[in-house]
Amino acid sequence: MGIKDLLRFMKPYIEPIHIKKYAGKRVGIDAYSWLHKGAYSCSMELCLDSDSERKLRYIEYFMHRVNMLRYYKITPVVVFDGGNVPCKAATEKERHRKRSANRELAMAKLQEGNVNAASELFQRAVNITPLMAYQLIQTLRSENIEFVVAPYEADAQLAYMSNLETQKGGIAAVITEDSDLIAYGCPAVRTS
Repeated sequence: MGIKDLLRFMKPYIEPIHIKKYAGKRVGIDAYSWLHKGAYSCSMELCLDSDSERKLRYIEYFMHRVNMLRYYKITPVVVFDGGNVPCKAATEKERHRKRSANRELAMAKLQEGNVNAASELFQRAVNITPLMAYQLIQTLRSENIEFVVAPYEADAQLAYMSNLETQKGGIAAVITEDSDLIAYGCPAVRTS
């Protein structure tokens, strides 16, 4: 999620750079941030558990981003969230409740024939499932892309890796949507 207003507070200290600055280096990717963004394009199909190939657009989105990094000679290292963090159980429960409520509203709008409104609500309802992560991992394996499943949250794993030497599995930067990585001490964080 990120720390409220942190990026706004940090704005005077943020230096925009082009990703090509990391050519020849390893860059960590918060897998779930790209999975969520990719799922928006097929949220209705995912929420309705469609058999359509369109349901897999989140993988296309993700791999398009990975291939852009590879185009710039960057080695992507994809980091997935692992186990649930017990202290975030209440937050996860509330997110689940909101997703379920949005799915119900989306279904009602779909029944009314209001596809645009339903689509917006499905985007808020979509959940990144372990199966989706598994399908992406299979694609990463087939493309020989390095990935790591963190013990818990990817944020902490990415912060750890960003402070390691390259020879020991370190990464030069992190690509994420969360500002948490700044607080975790990552020296280079790239957000949207």
